[in-house]
Amino acid sequence: MAFQAGVWTQAPSNCTRSYALSFRRCAEYGTQALLQCVSWAVKTAKTCVQWAWQTTQQCISWGQTTSQSCADWATQTSQKCCDWWPCSWLCDIVMVIITVVCLLWQIVVTVVCLVWGVVVSLVCLVFAIVVTVVCLVFAIIVWIVCLVWSIIEIIFCISRANGGTMFLLTDGTVLVQECQSIFGASWATRRWWKLTPGANGEYANGTWSPIANSNVGRRYFGSAVLADGKVLVCGGEYTDASGTTTQDWNNSCEIYDPVINSWSTVPTPKDSAGNDWTQIGDPACTVLPDGTFLIGAPNSNNIANFDPAALSWTAMSGYVVSSSNEDSWVLMPDNTVVAPSCNSPPQTCIYDIATDNWTLGNNLPTSIVSSPGSEVGPGLLLYDGTGFFIGANQNTATYSAAATPQWANGVALPSQNNQNIGIMDGPGVLLVNGNVLFGAAPIDNKGGFLSPTFYFEFDGKTHNRTSDPPTSNCPTYVTRLLLLPNGDTLFCREDDSAFFLYRPNSAVPADALRPVIQNVPSPINAGSTIQVSGLQFNGLSQAVAYGDDSQAATNYPLVRITNTGTGHVRYCRTSNHTTVDAAGNTVTSMGVATGASVITTSVEIPRDLEAGDSTIEVVANGIPSKAVNVKIISDRSKGG
Repeated sequence: MAFQAGVWTQAPSNCTRSYALSFRRCAEYGTQALLQCVSWAVKTAKTCVQWAWQTTQQCISWGQTTSQSCADWATQTSQKCCDWWPCSWLCDIVMVIITVVCLLWQIVVTVVCLVWGVVVSLVCLVFAIVVTVVCLVFAIIVWIVCLVWSIIEIIFCISRANGGTMFLLTDGTVLVQECQSIFGASWATRRWWKLTPGANGEYANGTWSPIANSNVGRRYFGSAVLADGKVLVCGGEYTDASGTTTQDWNNSCEIYDPVINSWSTVPTPKDSAGNDWTQIGDPACTVLPDGTFLIGAPNSNNIANFDPAALSWTAMSGYVVSSSNEDSWVLMPDNTVVAPSCNSPPQTCIYDIATDNWTLGNNLPTSIVSSPGSEVGPGLLLYDGTGFFIGANQNTATYSAAATPQWANGVALPSQNNQNIGIMDGPGVLLVNGNVLFGAAPIDNKGGFLSPTFYFEFDGKTHNRTSDPPTSNCPTYVTRLLLLPNGDTLFCREDDSAFFLYRPNSAVPADALRPVIQNVPSPINAGSTIQVSGLQFNGLSQAVAYGDDSQAATNYPLVRITNTGTGHVRYCRTSNHTTVDAAGNTVTSMGVATGASVITTSVEIPRDLEAGDSTIEVVANGIPSKAVNVKIISDRSKGG
């Protein structure tokens, strides 16, 4: 059957009805203009002062040189003078006079030069002050205009939050970081938003609401949704930890708890000597099958593991090459993590989780890493058990533990408009039909981040050109993709406020890919917490990837209850996904392709859930189980 492109539809924009926030966003134009203007004025004044004192030093040096030349000439002249008295006496007097004149000349020149330096420096400083005052006046005017303009923005829904890194929470809502873009510069804010699906479970009819601000505004950072439903974020290539957004490769971490709507800081990773990492930045990272979080340092071969229960880090064995910077890690079903090395291409890395041991795989025949830049695109585990990596230089790579060799090059990306394309950082998702959705942009082999971005569905053999979101005229790194539990993919940009949903033409998954419910109670009391168990609750892949800048895997179970009478859909918060290991111990389950292992998850049933006949489904990576009939008893009816 010939490939048919999917369809993009408009998702709800995050329209702000808060006057304070609308004013703050509007006022940022004045603030950023002021900061950039003052920065330019200070830089210009500094350059001006440096030039003034450089020319002053040159002037003084010239005075010293001419004075010395004058004195030397006087000495040479006196030596040629007559040696009989009184002629010799007159020569000595003339030499002394000339020497004094030369010295006075040097003093006068030095004073004049110093006055020049002082005057020019004062002019430079006055210039900087005048420019700063003008900038401040401009900013104040902008702020005053914003007082009125913010009202207009609210009326006409003009003030909208840009997109950013997105996470699928275990209650079906989407957590989105707000980024901001002004005068061509983008940065991350501390503001976060939640998109709640509509009454029928559709995100196209969802609603936005603000949540608590994070402690640090981060851009390009390590992240994960944990088995307890919390969100961990670490590092940031750019953060506002210093008060203004700078490229600081931040080393802090924090956790968001959606139940209490609060962010709390957690310790910084430590090396084997017990020292805090100096940098985290935009790290390679992944959640391991036991629910712990593995992360690599960008400036060394340090690797650390975070235990969400103990809120502590453990130093692990070092990376097999000098660093994991820019690498895209993929969790495999055989309890390994694999990645092509961006730091030492075409080498490849394989991590045995059980033995905490990194080894080198066979070299790729052709590197998939950009040069210069050392960038790469997303890596994803396909449903056939193959690791698939999209390169930044039109090449792709595959990994299969059973193959010989294990690492090979995959199908190269097709050129567009006679230009080679690749992903210099950017997202990809594994759709419910088994295809990989991704966007790739032109490459220039100079490390540039080019646009536009062209979208494809890769079916394992062919990169099928599909439709593009309306705002795809951008480089890949500013985009984000998130797989939703209804099978759609949410698209956003960090420098744009439009959100779009992609639905593939073939959105019906094969039954073999579905979770299987084996045990669920019925009736179910609203307001209670139940246990649901079955197979493949973690899905067959982490399904969502970006590379090193924005990890948002979705390999955990969501529970969807649909009222048979009204058709209304509710997602119920899940947490503490567990299984029983070979030793009979109950352990956290955050692996992939878990096969015959029975997974159990805790499900919080909302108190206001509609009573009556309903169906319940477990969803993993957008793929639902077969529906099971249940009866919901309202919280009020429990009391009789």
